[in-house]
Amino acid sequence: MSDQAVDILWVLISAVLVAMMQPGFTALEAGATRTKNSISTAIKNVSDFLIAFTIFVSFGASIMLGSTLSGFFGWSPLFFYENSFSDLTLTLFHAMFASTAVTIISGAIAERTKYTSYLIIAVIVSIFIYPVQAHWIWNSDGWLAQLGFIDFAGSTVVHSVGGWAALAAILIIGPRLGRFETNGDGFDHSNLAYSALGVFLIWIGWIGFNGGSVLALNQQTLLVVLNTLLAGSIAGITGLIFSRLYTGYYQVIDIINGILAGLVAITASAHLASPISAIFIGILGYFAYFFGKKLLVRWRIDDALEAVPVHLFAGIAGTLAVPWLIAEGDFYEQLKVQIIGIAAVGLLSFITTYILLKIINRFYSLRVSETGEILGLNMSEHKASTAMFDLAKAMNKQAQDQDFSKKILVDPYSDASLIATYYNHVTEAFNQLSAEKEALIEESIYIANYDQLTGLAKRRLLVSELSRSIDRLHRQHQTNAILFLDLDGFKPVNDQYGHDAGDFLLKEIAARIQSVTRKTDLASRFGGDEFVILLDNIQTETYAAEVADKLINIIRQPVMLPQNIECSVNASIGLKIFDQSTTLSIDNILNQADKAMYEAKRRGKGQWVVA
Repeated sequence: MSDQAVDILWVLISAVLVAMMQPGFTALEAGATRTKNSISTAIKNVSDFLIAFTIFVSFGASIMLGSTLSGFFGWSPLFFYENSFSDLTLTLFHAMFASTAVTIISGAIAERTKYTSYLIIAVIVSIFIYPVQAHWIWNSDGWLAQLGFIDFAGSTVVHSVGGWAALAAILIIGPRLGRFETNGDGFDHSNLAYSALGVFLIWIGWIGFNGGSVLALNQQTLLVVLNTLLAGSIAGITGLIFSRLYTGYYQVIDIINGILAGLVAITASAHLASPISAIFIGILGYFAYFFGKKLLVRWRIDDALEAVPVHLFAGIAGTLAVPWLIAEGDFYEQLKVQIIGIAAVGLLSFITTYILLKIINRFYSLRVSETGEILGLNMSEHKASTAMFDLAKAMNKQAQDQDFSKKILVDPYSDASLIATYYNHVTEAFNQLSAEKEALIEESIYIANYDQLTGLAKRRLLVSELSRSIDRLHRQHQTNAILFLDLDGFKPVNDQYGHDAGDFLLKEIAARIQSVTRKTDLASRFGGDEFVILLDNIQTETYAAEVADKLINIIRQPVMLPQNIECSVNASIGLKIFDQSTTLSIDNILNQADKAMYEAKRRGKGQWVVA
């Protein structure tokens, strides 16, 4: 490159601009991945810059820029450039290109690749691939450079290399869980606003990427910058229009990736193209990207950020556009050279990456566990929580505990705050509904099992409890009893004073029955003025007789009706005692107690008889 101060300054400024592409890719990829993986994606972009820059300035520059060995491999002493102003500038400039090639891979294999696995991939590309093929093309003694292969700023050297390596990694690591279970539809993005910001940073960086590749500041530099911006703009507009026609919506991803695809495509020929040519190359770049992403979905190859269509497909398209822009020379000869270059770089990048990763994957899984992928790489790889993750964790705990009584608290200024607020409203309404439901169920159970007038059990509850009582006799020795009670003289009171008086009398009798029975006994209104009392686990048969006596004595006591009228009734009781030796059914026990009650009436009423 030139030793002129202005040229060196421009290349240094361009190196800084290219370095800005790294935070651009970080924002682009973090915003386009799911929230649970965004932090992991961002730190991988930071880390690959550390690795790629360190390796290139240490070894890569010696391989790429050093003295050639038959045009296939270069070498010069380590840090050979440190005493030359121009060589030092050129090395720093190319170091930024090396980091760009590596960072392309990050987005393609995002959301399921281990952090250490990605570091391994970055090392492989930085040492074994990028500087070797860059020597072939950008070192004047490289074999592809000698053939006349043209790649001005890296459509193939940088972008296709990243695309080929990403494709090899994708094929080994496999698709994300659930990726192709919804007819090829992708997952939600965490924040496409960050992705849009990232594209702007990348676009600004591309001014240095292409403009700095002139290695001088002159009129051609400005034309290169114009072509770069124009191709990106036209490609973005093409994505805007075509996505609206194709899907009915202005797809953000198509616009963003369209811009990038146009920039990738023009990079091979920005110094040759006219503004009109740049427009067509930008359109070509978008459709190469569009065709690539459709092809990958059809083949069920999961590229999380569509990096392969953007950088590989658009890079190939841009490289193949070069022969059409050469004013002098054999078109077909140049096309053949371009195809040879694309194939050579593709074979080196893809095969090297695939073989090395395949071997490594046999001994060390490149992919995170299924649990880690579901949980998200932010937590499983870095223990980096987010408000959304904390919210999901709290919601899951409530679901597991089935306890929604407490509100979920999150940072009121986080993205999860609104969701947490609505979720708390839902759980509050659910709790209220549940309480009302429980009250309604309890009321329904009570109505089904208890008499609304007297508060005593209904016949169905009596039968159920009697069945359980009989079942217990098979497991333990005890004695039970049934008292079948019918009021004597109730009908005259009901007929003479009305149903309200009769109802009042029944409630009073029910209260008296409960006053002489235990809490463990069950008193029921069997129907009309008939009552049945189940005495469970009585000490002796004498106890049942005592209860019968108490019932007759307390029931015959006068009752003061609401009309201030005094009345009295008696009770006839049939007593049936049964224990484990009894093999009678529920109906038999009740029928025998009923017959004993009628026997008590026949004997003169107001007494009890044992069945």
